[in-house]
Amino acid sequence: MKRNLKRIGYLLTITIVLVSFIDMLNNACAQGPGQSLDWSIKANKTAFYAGEPILLTLNIRSTGTQEEKVNFGMDGLEAFSMEIHDSNNIIVSKGDKIQRFGVSRVGTLLVTPGETGQKSIVLNRWCSTLLPPGQYRVVCRIDRPGKFYFEKIKSGDQIVVVTKRHYEPMTVLELDIQIIEMDRVRFKEMLETLVGFEVKPEAKSKREWLTERDIARELLALTESELAIPYQLQLLRTDPYTWFGPDAINSLVKSGTLEAARGLVQIIEDPSIYTVDVESIFIDGVYRLRETGKAEIINATDEFVAKYKRPVLAKPND
Repeated sequence: MKRNLKRIGYLLTITIVLVSFIDMLNNACAQGPGQSLDWSIKANKTAFYAGEPILLTLNIRSTGTQEEKVNFGMDGLEAFSMEIHDSNNIIVSKGDKIQRFGVSRVGTLLVTPGETGQKSIVLNRWCSTLLPPGQYRVVCRIDRPGKFYFEKIKSGDQIVVVTKRHYEPMTVLELDIQIIEMDRVRFKEMLETLVGFEVKPEAKSKREWLTERDIARELLALTESELAIPYQLQLLRTDPYTWFGPDAINSLVKSGTLEAARGLVQIIEDPSIYTVDVESIFIDGVYRLRETGKAEIINATDEFVAKYKRPVLAKPND
């Protein structure tokens, strides 16, 4: 009797899970194929220094009569790929789709009828802006995951319900940017402005401030310049758990500098900052810097690698 009750309980649990899953899919595709959306893209300005992060904003206007759920994939990033073309239409920088696994942030945007929703992304996550001064064109491709829907198919005497996926047409957006001659003083001022968002202004709500702070952190973490190294290290010291920690470490590794290597070592060996929870990406960052083969980095980190074994990461950080 007890065994039968357990079996019944198990079957009921499976049934509830399946029903919940079906409800979730139905909600995800309630509107079905055929969205009515107008797309446009703009940058936060038109002229940039080489290596400066470029914030792109998508404006998505719904011209339909129902609320549109726009899905950009895991972390709101997987739908995008980018290219930068020079004045001769030659591709000088290219970034394919970013694949993310594990814990993710919400990747969807709800757009109400007649309203315009906005989605912000940083170009440098896909394409380097370390380019010679000149005019360039950014090509942004958005290949969104389609919605699930159900279709009834007759199989003999039975009706079978199968799950299918509607694939959205690719959206291609373009805009022009200019890379100008470096001004180190102005570049540093820009970085200081980004760091300033760490302090909450009294006039802003906590939610509004956190949104702006996270955008500033992302821009800072993805800056491609040796001038950004002290600020990226400061970000990692301020909040080792920041969502943009892996981005900052990737930028430090790309810099290939002794300053970056020493900075990461100091963070790891500082008991007030270092925790086991974040050790893997930090330690791996030092090892990646050693892979540059630069003698000064290798010599400065020999004692470190003797003390800390390189972790085995499940997947290289994007």
